Amino acid sequence: MNRPTGRRIAGVLATSAALVGGTLLGTTPAHAAWGTTYPVSVQVTYYNSTGGATQIGRADGWVQFDDGGNTFRYSFNVCRQSSYTWPRLQVAVDAGYAGPTWTEVFLENYSFPNGNPTTPTAPCYGDTDVVSGQDTYTNPWNVEFVVTGDYYGASGHGYKSSNYTVGDPY
Repeated sequence: MNRPTGRRIAGVLATSAALVGGTLLGTTPAHAAWGTTYPVSVQVTYYNSTGGATQIGRADGWVQFDDGGNTFRYSFNVCRQSSYTWPRLQVAVDAGYAGPTWTEVFLENYSFPNGNPTTPTAPCYGDTDVVSGQDTYTNPWNVEFVVTGDYYGASGHGYKSSNYTVGDPY
């Protein structure tokens, strides 16, 4: 075999190996598809001893699960209504009763303001901020969003929480 033919064959073999190797190394596992977006609203309200109601804080947004069953993402507008400090948003999974006790596994704890202010829209009338996130947890059966705010009432200062739980459809 002469030199130019040997070089051509070597070049063809090198190019073929590079293409096959690139194809094999270039494949990545497919990401699970995102499912339906579920709307979520959480309103924290303080009820005084005479039956009066004061809105303390609110979170409005959505949650979306991947069809692999382990990852979810969310986005919320969180607003301060009559809370004396900014409300707090917590994200938890596997929320429910274990006997008489409510349990959950907390993943995130957001304090505001976090630098993403937005213009309040009804029913928010106080400061408003935005938070978005994504979490992965092995086979959660649900995701819980908890909003906590503080108030002053006839009995003094206290904290009030409200939650909303969304079942993982996968």
